[in-house]
Amino acid sequence: MVYRENGKGEAMPAQPMPAPVSAAVAAYHALWADEAGNETGTAPLLAAWAPGRINLIGEHTDYNDGWVLPVAVDRHIAFAGRALPGGRARIYSAHFDEVAEFETIRAALVDVAEGAGLPLWARFVRGALAELAALPHAPLTPGFRAAIVGDVPVGGGMSSSTALVVATATFAAALGGPRLTPMETARLCQRAEQRSSGVLGGIMDQVSACLGRAGYALLLDCRTQAYAYIPLSLTDVALVAYDTGVPHLLAESAYNQRRAECLEVVGVLAAVLEAETPGRSVRALRDVVMADLQRHGALLSPTLLARARHVVSENARVERAAAVLRAGEMSALGALLSASHASLRDDYAVSCPELDAVVAIARTVPGVVGARMMGAGFGGSALIVVERAALDRLEATLADEYPRRTGRLGTWHRCRVAGGATSGAL
Repeated sequence: MVYRENGKGEAMPAQPMPAPVSAAVAAYHALWADEAGNETGTAPLLAAWAPGRINLIGEHTDYNDGWVLPVAVDRHIAFAGRALPGGRARIYSAHFDEVAEFETIRAALVDVAEGAGLPLWARFVRGALAELAALPHAPLTPGFRAAIVGDVPVGGGMSSSTALVVATATFAAALGGPRLTPMETARLCQRAEQRSSGVLGGIMDQVSACLGRAGYALLLDCRTQAYAYIPLSLTDVALVAYDTGVPHLLAESAYNQRRAECLEVVGVLAAVLEAETPGRSVRALRDVVMADLQRHGALLSPTLLARARHVVSENARVERAAAVLRAGEMSALGALLSASHASLRDDYAVSCPELDAVVAIARTVPGVVGARMMGAGFGGSALIVVERAALDRLEATLADEYPRRTGRLGTWHRCRVAGGATSGAL
């Protein structure tokens, strides 16, 4: 079933409040006990939360206008707080044990990237509020006080920054700020995250956080932003994200370089491919197929050819993965995950020794369907699809082998598929 943006938003199934919500409420009252104790009769206490994500397959294809296949998972960033008079936000982050304060209205549009000395987490929050404030003819987000608590691993490749930005926009809407459709929220949060971090990421993470649905993967066309919900058959298998303990600092990584390399490939190939086939348009690597690279690969440097080969082959793997999931054949996903990891490691060069070690160790355990690095790479987590009966054996093997091979301690996250961003009164 394909859903397209219709300007009205879509009803999502009700979902229970995740654990970080109650923790955020407790943090709110603990930090501002004296002030909060005198708030009876004022604005209601509100909560908003957004999930992290696991991308089953389709890595580094989103900013190439390609296809991705993510799921939202049961790890969340949650806000708890209430509107206050004035136009200032005062926010506590439990993870960083910091309080930040800044304007929520037009002044927030100034120096978003620099954040006037704010810590990075607060720049993400401020960036989302700035984008909301820039919307024409939209209500301004009121001042507020809030606490933020989350259990999305920070730097673990599960999109904690996106969960924070989407939770901010969702909380702002609950406070009386702009109310957008899920896809509009995703687009706004993509802009906010790009401006706040300096990383020119695609839209996959934001769409996952806004439109995730429990029990389903989300097949997203990153050019048209059309999407389909694909049922996941997880009765016999589980999803594990194994955090290597190597944080990926994308603004300091080769992420933007990879994007530039892909654009360079398109610049080289577009003219020859369009001349070869009148009427053909080549605007991104999604418009290139493997036969094109076989015919014209000599026009590219070995590095650029490798980058293009990954994106083109990964788009094909997403299409195949969607087909096997629709057929309920989770076991057939294994070969696709293996091919994806090899391509990311060898052609796109975004893996690292720790990610490679996790994948290699996992593949030695009977009952593991498949494994690959996930997310942008350069650290973060590996995805492992494993039969439920083999979970204990896999966990024990990784706990023993991963530190021995890498000298690092990894973190095990068994994840369930969850719904998208939500808000509610407490």
